[in-house]
Amino acid sequence: MNEVMESLLSRRSTRAYMKKQVPLDLTLQVVEVGRYAPNGMHQEPWHFTVIRSWEKICALDFAVGGDGKGGSFYQAPTLVIVSIEEGNEFALQDTACAMTNMMQAAHSLGLSSVWCNRISRMSKDYASFGVPAGYVPKAVLALGYGAVPSAGTWHVKEDTVTIVE
Repeated sequence: MNEVMESLLSRRSTRAYMKKQVPLDLTLQVVEVGRYAPNGMHQEPWHFTVIRSWEKICALDFAVGGDGKGGSFYQAPTLVIVSIEEGNEFALQDTACAMTNMMQAAHSLGLSSVWCNRISRMSKDYASFGVPAGYVPKAVLALGYGAVPSAGTWHVKEDTVTIVE
């Protein structure tokens, strides 16, 4: 099996992080891979907001219904909000492609990540978290160094593939 396949099969979501901040250059590499993700009709309808301030992370946690202590984002030291232009018909698909690319990029750099969905619970006060006007947050990538070893063997559900020839 080649390195790309091994990386794809070994990535796991992480829900506990060390307090150690991710170097900015690594964070920007992860975001750059998100910017190159496949997207509908090559519209590139996204904006990526990187939050590295613990105070802002806690404020965002509160804004999405958490207790304001970062738990909605598993205490990750870095967040990347993926926002899509309002009204874009491929918002779900484009967000998924960008998030998947970034999670795989993080894994390849020795970082841990998890897709956080609570952003959909947030009121429209997006600007205070660096989201430009005309964009709607769709997902948050929690990024950091895992505080616990990732799960070992992954068990996939049986009977999920049909071959028609």
